[in-house]
Amino acid sequence: MKINRATKIRLLLIKILISNSRIVDLYALEDIDEEDIESIKIELEGYIAKYKKCGLKIDYDTSEIYKTKNVIKISSYINNLSATRFEKYAALLIKIFGYEISYATKISHDQGIDFIGVKRFQLFDSKRNNYLIGQAKKYNDLVNVNEVRNFAGSVILLRSKEFSQAKVYESILMKSFTPIEGVFVTSYFFSPPAVKLCESADIISLDFIDLILLTEKAILEKTLDIETNNLFINKKVDIALNKIDILK
Repeated sequence: MKINRATKIRLLLIKILISNSRIVDLYALEDIDEEDIESIKIELEGYIAKYKKCGLKIDYDTSEIYKTKNVIKISSYINNLSATRFEKYAALLIKIFGYEISYATKISHDQGIDFIGVKRFQLFDSKRNNYLIGQAKKYNDLVNVNEVRNFAGSVILLRSKEFSQAKVYESILMKSFTPIEGVFVTSYFFSPPAVKLCESADIISLDFIDLILLTEKAILEKTLDIETNNLFINKKVDIALNKIDILK
């Protein structure tokens, strides 16, 4: 079945990242042309600019992509996660943004919300909470506009406590003006309209490449304790995921 160029580029990007080789020669890839190569460079340039000093580098003279060991190890780890473990992985990463407590919700009653992060702080004599509410999708389809809309609706319902499984969220102390951040995480990519909607709704969108480079950032900054000598360690990540609570 013939695929369009945008889909082809996305699949090539994943192939490049999960490859065990630290140097990927774009010209050596199967079924690739000059336009594909330029599109790949443009896509990667955006991520490299976003995550400065990241483990990806483009050699414009040879059209080779250089990857660090961490990028290879992280890519493989994320790619092989089950759907449930992927949700926990997304919950783990929100600690990078300063959210100290992460929860994951049971698939049977997640109601559009897969994980919740809490940031506690004191304002004068008042104890206050900020929340980061997340949705995680582990699959090989683009996140579309409807999925982003549904997630936004779930966040609104959570604030108003209008859920069929209300007891699940009783521990969440959320009031009318409690600050909430929304984050949508995918193991693949977002459709262009979904990206625009996330931007308009102020929802953080994180795709496969974002997750890899965010994890690498966490390793360099030692914020998640998932590394040894600055190297991503699978067993340490497994331990961290097992510690994440499941809302009953």
